[in-house]
Amino acid sequence: MLHSRSVKTRFLVSVGSNSIRGMIGFASGLLIARGLNPSGYGDLMFLLGSFVAIRSLLDMGSSSAFYTFMSRHVQGPRFYSFYFTWLVLQFVITLLFVALIIPDNIFARVWLGHNREIVLITLLAAFMQQQVWQTVSQIGESMRKTVKVQLLNLFIAIFYLAMVSLLLILESMSIENILFLMIVQYVLATLLAYQFFREDQAGFVEKDATLKQIFQEYWVYCKPLIALSLVSFLYDFADKWMLQKFGGSTQQGYFQIASQFSTVSLLATTSILSIFWKEISNALAKHDHARVTMLYHKVSRGLVMLGAIITGLLLPWAEQIVTVFLGPSYVQAWPVLAIMLLYPIHQSMGQIGGTMLLAGGHTHKYMVVSMMIMLVSVPFSYLMLAPAAGALVPGLGMGAVGIASKTVLLSIVAVNIQALVIARYSGWKFDWLYQVIGIPLMVGLGYLAKMFVGLLWNSDGTGNMTDLIISVMLTFLVYGISVTLVLWLLPWLFGMEREEIEYLFRKSKS
Repeated sequence: MLHSRSVKTRFLVSVGSNSIRGMIGFASGLLIARGLNPSGYGDLMFLLGSFVAIRSLLDMGSSSAFYTFMSRHVQGPRFYSFYFTWLVLQFVITLLFVALIIPDNIFARVWLGHNREIVLITLLAAFMQQQVWQTVSQIGESMRKTVKVQLLNLFIAIFYLAMVSLLLILESMSIENILFLMIVQYVLATLLAYQFFREDQAGFVEKDATLKQIFQEYWVYCKPLIALSLVSFLYDFADKWMLQKFGGSTQQGYFQIASQFSTVSLLATTSILSIFWKEISNALAKHDHARVTMLYHKVSRGLVMLGAIITGLLLPWAEQIVTVFLGPSYVQAWPVLAIMLLYPIHQSMGQIGGTMLLAGGHTHKYMVVSMMIMLVSVPFSYLMLAPAAGALVPGLGMGAVGIASKTVLLSIVAVNIQALVIARYSGWKFDWLYQVIGIPLMVGLGYLAKMFVGLLWNSDGTGNMTDLIISVMLTFLVYGISVTLVLWLLPWLFGMEREEIEYLFRKSKS
């Protein structure tokens, strides 16, 4: 039996758990979107998104520092007390501003008509999800307790789906009830995590460092990220605020549900990211540059191509996906979904590259690249969203389609600049050819498979549901065979050698 602390076991458990959890979370999101309608769903995502942006402003890279320091070696209680105090301070500062300090006229402009009560409830829900639970997960991963962390994540997903289903059955779906549900589930999960991880506290070894020394270590790591946190806040908040302001809550709903669909392609990246961070940090601490090079190239190529495969599978069916899963109220969202399905391909590459920089302590390089792209992004968002007439500076008024197009195009540019920076300081060649060949190839194969099946069967979705299901299954079969053939003929696209492919085929046969 494989040891639960090995990289292979942790990765397999993480991928399996995240895939199941992703499907459960996806189902929950669909139920919420159907229950709230595009406008209500857009309002919910705007409220939660505003506090994700505020969190990036206050965090200042401290969460990345926290996980990086834990991944390098065992930390003592003083280290954890320092960070937990900082988390509480972030919450109190935000609470005071939202509840008491911000005047009513400014409050109305920032949250576009939502009252303080619902905004305060959103603050608590976002804090539990984005800060408390992320910290709990980081602690578990740093202990190589991936199995326990993933079991807890599965518990959260199943509990959330059950409660959302109950709200829909009872016709009690509302923004307030969804937010209260988030608060309850993350409080329960945090209490369970405390019980699960308490047995490992005996293994802590107090680091010989004063609070001043701990602060200095954080300061050195986070100093380059302070300016980035301000720009990140502007970037995250501006997109959601301008879409809500110029496009309205319905366009917000279209974009957010398309974004949720697109995250299916990021399941594998999400699964491996914490493990990759831990192993890269550990390899760099040991000056094992050969392992760092191998991990980066294999993981980045493999995940980008996996994202391209999933996108190639789903993109030709964007209109049918929206119609079947979301119903007629979302039918106008299918072009947004088609564009956003391209986003996860390079987002995988970007997350791996960002992890590479942060895990190695290259926070200044990470800051410069990220700030440059974010500062360019804000005026582009305005250009895409502002109305063509009536605004001080006219825009294109493209709504959700515009913000989706901007998101995908800037992502491609940003992650390749990031990869070029990593290649330069690491002393290896910039790895780009697999993107130019592999991504269009996977998307093209998806459309060709659908066209081929369409010659034999009605595959446009205009027939009955049985015809649609059969045509989808046949298309997936043809596409799967095509991708397998590409994997055999061009294994380098996936960061693999022919011997590894042959080994996988032999294992699958046995």
